[in-house]
Amino acid sequence: MGEHDPEQQHEEHLKGGSSPSGLGAYILHRAKPHLPPWICVGGLGVAGGGANLMWSGSAGAAVGLTLASVALTGATWWAGKTTSQQRRLHSAITVAAGSAWLTGAALAGPLAGVLPDAFAMGGPVLALSWNIRMLMRRNPDATGQSADKGLLEKVGLAKAKIGRTEVEANRVTAALTLPAGEATNDDIARTLPRIASALDLPTTAVRYLPDPDSARRGDLVIVPRDMLADTVRWEENGPSHPGGSITDPLVIGVYDDGSPLLLWLPGDKNEGRNATHVLIAGMTGSGKGDGALNLMTEILSRTDAVMWLSDPKGFQDFRPLLPAIDWAVEGGPDTEVMVEAVKAVIPARTAWLGAHSYRQWEAAAAQKQTDPKHSCRKDGTACGCDGLPFHVAWFEEAGVSLGLLGDDAFNSIANLARSAGMALVVSLQRPSHDQISTTTRDALGARLCFGVPNATAAGFMLPDSVVDAGAAPERWSNRRPGYCYLITPGVPEERYSSPGRTRWFTDSALSLMETVAHWFARNGASVGHVTEKAAATVAGTAYTNRRSTAPADTDPDPESDGDDDEMTGTLIDPEDADIDPDRDLPESAPGDDTPMFGNPGGRKPSPEEARELFARALDEFEDAGQMVVGPKDFMDWCDRNSLSRPWVSARLKDAAMEGRLEPTSKTGRWRIVPALANA
Repeated sequence: MGEHDPEQQHEEHLKGGSSPSGLGAYILHRAKPHLPPWICVGGLGVAGGGANLMWSGSAGAAVGLTLASVALTGATWWAGKTTSQQRRLHSAITVAAGSAWLTGAALAGPLAGVLPDAFAMGGPVLALSWNIRMLMRRNPDATGQSADKGLLEKVGLAKAKIGRTEVEANRVTAALTLPAGEATNDDIARTLPRIASALDLPTTAVRYLPDPDSARRGDLVIVPRDMLADTVRWEENGPSHPGGSITDPLVIGVYDDGSPLLLWLPGDKNEGRNATHVLIAGMTGSGKGDGALNLMTEILSRTDAVMWLSDPKGFQDFRPLLPAIDWAVEGGPDTEVMVEAVKAVIPARTAWLGAHSYRQWEAAAAQKQTDPKHSCRKDGTACGCDGLPFHVAWFEEAGVSLGLLGDDAFNSIANLARSAGMALVVSLQRPSHDQISTTTRDALGARLCFGVPNATAAGFMLPDSVVDAGAAPERWSNRRPGYCYLITPGVPEERYSSPGRTRWFTDSALSLMETVAHWFARNGASVGHVTEKAAATVAGTAYTNRRSTAPADTDPDPESDGDDDEMTGTLIDPEDADIDPDRDLPESAPGDDTPMFGNPGGRKPSPEEARELFARALDEFEDAGQMVVGPKDFMDWCDRNSLSRPWVSARLKDAAMEGRLEPTSKTGRWRIVPALANA
């Protein structure tokens, strides 16, 4: 006969016939495991009667039986040292009671004195106690706890206690309590690699989440199967919520237990969630570019958000999405202008939100203002003003831009933009202090950290508490593209140390990306007159002509002969090789107003001529869309106009006093105030 499931057999017995033979067989089958203690009791009674026939009244037998009883009880206690304390004590008591009764029955007779009563009452009690123990032995929780205790003993935590245990589809969470005064949560963090080794799992599959209210309590989290190993293509699902609001969660991937990787940019007072900026970092080959595309396509599939983008790489990854981006620049002076425009836009947006009684941006702010509660009119009636969409300022490869602007260029933006319904996204490979200021980095509340080369680089992105809980992006390096950690408001802190993976963009995703971009161009939000006016006041034609000067979607002229690529040597005169182009030009010196040899036009102009020529130069720069200038930008202009150059720095300061220029965050760089705004 084949083997059957005991539970199935039990069910069959219950549902089967109730004939006497069948019922008796079932009772006998169920009673078999519990018969040994009763058989032992019966055998003890028979042995007592037989021993009495042999040793009744024998003094030598009395001594021998007594010594044998003591020896047997001691042997039982010694043999039970490898078992639990309860089993050891229970066994010793049973052997001592049985051997004592046998000794008395052998010497005085099994029916003498209290011996029959002791046998009739004590025997069933001992047998039933073992039956009860057998029933309690099948507790699955106790079995699991015993196994867990064995695991903790292996890693040096034998005294730790395991409390409630939650078992999910691919996640086990066990409450852990350490012995008071002997261990702390920091000790658990150091044992995580050994626990992973004992379970034969990757180190990142074991995390510890300390209780913030206790130094010796926390949750041990184990994810037995890595669900990130299978790469998910973005085009298989596309944007998570096309046509939705930016207040809905942005889904950029999955966690290792299969749950979605979520990110929010605006705040929500009802949820107690603050608005946030985002810092994206990871080494070359870690999947940072695909992670950025996941976030960008989510943003551009919502109807109440607009985006500005700076990308010194020439939109290598983002070109299919350009039709959906309100303003896109390639870096350099254009990025300087965008930074200054963002600074100007912040107070304009904040003023609009305050006038319409919004303490922070919310979805209703992007719609036409028909609610009297959000009216800018003093009489309290609905004002009907156009809405203010959420605004994302994205700086890709920000390390390049910060090298031009200075590492504190984003400080004021990062500190003020959240209150204006704006989010700053900064993406770079290594957010170290020599790349980005600590003030800016601390203000970027959300961190999307991909693989990094070492633990030092991980420390720039992840809080110490997350690293202590088991997060280690340096273990992936760039060997697992897309693997990441996400720290962001709205996500429980216990999730911070859980690895996730963003979706993969392939060549087949291009058509869907273009579809998203063109859909947004038709259905997405417009930037709004408040933001547009403030940006134009600062950026002038660089912003108002952004559509006509937008980067082309086509490749460079294929008929180009490439002569420029074949040029060799330097374009700098040897006598100018040591000049720092960012440094202010020297003050005027005697002889500057004398004609240059062979060039009578090279003279110091009169004050009236200087102002006219300099104003003409600023107009030329403004017409060309270059709204941030410095002394180096006037070198070619001075040579072209046969003018000496030492007076440029003085003219820059004069123009600033007249309101035509404004200083930027970088010393020696000036922002041109558009002529219309100045008027």
